[in-house]
Amino acid sequence: MSEVKRPKDQLKSHIRAQNQELILETSERVFARQGLAKTTTQMIADEAGLPKANIHYYYRSKKDLLEAVLGRILHLWLSSVSEFNVDDGPQKNLSRYISEKIEQSRTNKNASKVFAMALIGEEDFVLDYLRRLFVTELAREKATIQIWVEKGLMAPVSTEHLFISIWAMTQTYADFDAQVKIMLQKEELEESDYEEAKQFITRMVLAGCRVTEVEV
Repeated sequence: MSEVKRPKDQLKSHIRAQNQELILETSERVFARQGLAKTTTQMIADEAGLPKANIHYYYRSKKDLLEAVLGRILHLWLSSVSEFNVDDGPQKNLSRYISEKIEQSRTNKNASKVFAMALIGEEDFVLDYLRRLFVTELAREKATIQIWVEKGLMAPVSTEHLFISIWAMTQTYADFDAQVKIMLQKEELEESDYEEAKQFITRMVLAGCRVTEVEV
C-alpha cells in the first residue's frame, strides 16, 4: 500500500516546493519594490497569481514570510562567497571576494535591497544572524589575514573595517543602483559597468592594504 502512495507523496512534495519557491521569489521582488512595511501578503498573492490563503498555508504571517525570504537570501550569500584560503595569499583571495560580492549585486539586486531594509529596520532575524555567523566568519578571516601580515604579504589592517568597506563598495551597486545609474548617466547598468567597478574596487583595496605577492 505504501508503494502505491509514494508517487502521490512525491508529487505533493514537488508541488509544495514549487509553490514555496514561487512565493519566496515573488515576496523578495515585492519587498524590494514596496518596502518591508508597505508590502502586504495580498500584494504578494496578486503578483504570484495565487489566492492569499495559499500564502498563509505556508507562512502564517508576513513576519514568518519575511524571515523565510531573509533565510533564503542569507543561504544564497553564504554559498556564493568563498572562504579565504591562506595558501592562495591576499591578492587572490581579496580579488575573488570582491568579484563574488559584485556578482551578487549584479544578479541578486532584490535580495541585497531586502537585506539592507531589514538591517535598517533592525529586524531581529538579521541581527541574530550577524551576531552568530558573520562574527564567527570574521574571526576566521581575521586569523588568516594576520598570517599574511606576519609574512609581509600585506600591511596590518583592521579586518572589521576592511570587510565593512568592501561590503559598502560592492553592495551599493545593488542597494543604490538608482544613484549609480544617475552618476553613470545610464537607464540600466550593463555587465561592463559591474566589471569596471570590480576592477576599480579591487585596485583600491589591494593598494590600501599594500598587498604584495612576495613574502618579505
